[in-house]
Amino acid sequence: MFAGVSKFSNYLEWSRHIAGSFRHPPLEPGTDDALPYILDWLSEHGPVDAIQPVSEAGSRFLTRHRAQFERLSQLIMPDAQTVAACMDKPGLFDLCAALGVALAPYERVRSLVELKAAASRIGFPLIVKPAVVDAELFGRKALIVQDAAGLEAVMPDWPAIHPELIVQSYVSGPRHSVIFSADRGRLLRAVEIRAARTHVDDGTGYTTYGETVVPTPLVAEGVERLVSHLGYTSTGCAQFIVSPTGRVTFMEINPRVSLGRIAECAGLPHSVWGLQLALGETVDPQQPPWTYRRGVRYVWTKGDLGLLAKQIAGGKSRPLASLATLWTIASDALRCTHAIFDPADPLPAIGTYGNVFLRHFRNHPEYRLADPEAGSLSSLARAGRSRKPFARPSPSGTPAS
Repeated sequence: MFAGVSKFSNYLEWSRHIAGSFRHPPLEPGTDDALPYILDWLSEHGPVDAIQPVSEAGSRFLTRHRAQFERLSQLIMPDAQTVAACMDKPGLFDLCAALGVALAPYERVRSLVELKAAASRIGFPLIVKPAVVDAELFGRKALIVQDAAGLEAVMPDWPAIHPELIVQSYVSGPRHSVIFSADRGRLLRAVEIRAARTHVDDGTGYTTYGETVVPTPLVAEGVERLVSHLGYTSTGCAQFIVSPTGRVTFMEINPRVSLGRIAECAGLPHSVWGLQLALGETVDPQQPPWTYRRGVRYVWTKGDLGLLAKQIAGGKSRPLASLATLWTIASDALRCTHAIFDPADPLPAIGTYGNVFLRHFRNHPEYRLADPEAGSLSSLARAGRSRKPFARPSPSGTPAS
């Protein structure tokens, strides 16, 4: 296994599971600066069995250049049509409405005038979110608005970078993420995870504490309908909000593996299944789709500590309350599965937590291209004809090409 890493890769190259790594410019700004460097590495070391994006930025990057990469390797992600459907949030909302998937009332708006009119029709409280999956709105994943005055305060002007937004009735409750694998529209296995905390104090951020729970009927039904209609093949993450009163609304589908570590601890090897599906191999789920271990707890301690630090700095947390929160974070760190820490592979987590000191000593060599024609498919085609694929272990443990 080889990894392309950048300054946002959280010391992935320190993992004992990585045979080698190479550096490329960051993918996170949404630019294509990394493309020639990745193609250059493939021309020198390829062909490879499969390529997998491990972040939203990586997924978007591979999607933009899918035709080039598909000529070189199998991609561990759904087909182009499915990815496009998942990234089109307004279109996915329309599909949910057509399929009868649980969904709070919503409207698509393209101006501040339309937004205010929609808010009046839908009623407060409401949530305003980007029409593009994982995009941000004024630095946040979504804006929760309690009344008309609040809407004026958070959105005095229309954000020019967003041609369209979604205005939706706000459903208060924890986010439920369903990590799943599917083959040609057939759900293989899935695990539902309830997020109890996030790294943003209004609940719109990334999960910092979650637990596997008994499947919510409306959530399970919605996932199965969407997977079947999309003809989904690969791994994915569907997200819903489930209120304490039982109200449910669909949020989005991320067409990539997510929260993989907690899914593995719940008994579902989605990462392995994603690879098998990409290589055209048959996956035998062995048990019914919603069979997994309940009560598996997951924690992202760094996210919890980051939020507490912001609350203290902003005067939002008193000393006694801060100590109580810190005790909860420490207790969870001792008894839960960690997002980035594995006792058998601790170095990436050590690097991430120690980054405030280590970043001053971390070696960041300049990006250089070994092959001046790295960006051309002809160069990669020549390299592919002259090199053998990496060896993959056979079931017996002996090397297999």
